[in-house]
Amino acid sequence: MLIFQCHGDRCLSSNLQEHFTDLKKLVNGKSLLMGEKNVQKRLIRLGQILRVFLDKDRVSSIWLSRNFQITPRTIQRDLAALKESGFPIHEIQKGVYRLGKDLIKNLEVFDETELALVITLRNVVGQLGRPFQKAADGLFNSLYDAASSMPVYVRMDESIPLDSSLLNRIVKSIRLKKIAGFYYKSGKPHQVNMEPYRVVHFGGFWYLVGKDTGDSVIKRYALDRISDFKMARTPFRKIPENLDSAIQGSANIWFSTDQNLVVKISVDASSSGYFKRRKVFPTQEITEEREDGSLIVTFRVGRYEAIQDILKSWLPHITILEPAEFRDAFLADMKKWVQRQEQVGS
Repeated sequence: MLIFQCHGDRCLSSNLQEHFTDLKKLVNGKSLLMGEKNVQKRLIRLGQILRVFLDKDRVSSIWLSRNFQITPRTIQRDLAALKESGFPIHEIQKGVYRLGKDLIKNLEVFDETELALVITLRNVVGQLGRPFQKAADGLFNSLYDAASSMPVYVRMDESIPLDSSLLNRIVKSIRLKKIAGFYYKSGKPHQVNMEPYRVVHFGGFWYLVGKDTGDSVIKRYALDRISDFKMARTPFRKIPENLDSAIQGSANIWFSTDQNLVVKISVDASSSGYFKRRKVFPTQEITEEREDGSLIVTFRVGRYEAIQDILKSWLPHITILEPAEFRDAFLADMKKWVQRQEQVGS
């Protein structure tokens, strides 16, 4: 479990410099952030430039060039790098720029070194797809909440260690749309050939999502069980357009592009407040509020595995109503658990 503790008016690590080495390994070689030999020096400068934009309404490229003692051409490359990292910098008149502060938020509490780290992270996650970008934005907002309040503790679940070299190779294969092969160590170890689409993170685990070239089924593979990853020369056409929305619309790795299954449950009055305050699953809909305070709730899923463990966590305060096949399978699973539990007791 990773814990960030606030001291005084700061809640961020004072050792951010130590993270630059690992982050630079993740940034793709063709990225604008890798355009100079002294990467760390440039990252710090980018953080300083971003700080200027946060503090001023408009900024002249000539002023930036003089202030940082670099050429106008270098300033243009720096501005392009910030834009590539997702910062809305626009030229409002020739040589004068403005940051769209209404489109970004919660960066004013970070110092220049921390802003450099934010720029690097945004550049990396931008290559991994929209769900990853939204997750990163959520992380930045959480860090802001921690930095602007005290005392605050930001508690994060521990994740499986991430092999940055493997991630870099996977991201390159995704970006170039090249088929890849690897050895997968799960159940019976086997070789996998696939079209790699996205890297996702659910419940402390990292997964590679893509289409198996053998049966054309979209599958997910845990990164910590992948070895000998190699990118082939064979290209694939495109990443499914609805994949990002499917990932975003799931609470776990059991997502599906076709959410054509509907699960209906009733929720006891004692727990209905939790379902009304927040969705326990992204597709949750409250279809009926009864006089006794109980609820009728539905979930749209692509496969029952996506919702079953979440529902187990709400026992005994829920009852599965439909569909019958899911209700019966769920009940059979619970009966097996009760039998095992009774055997332990005896």
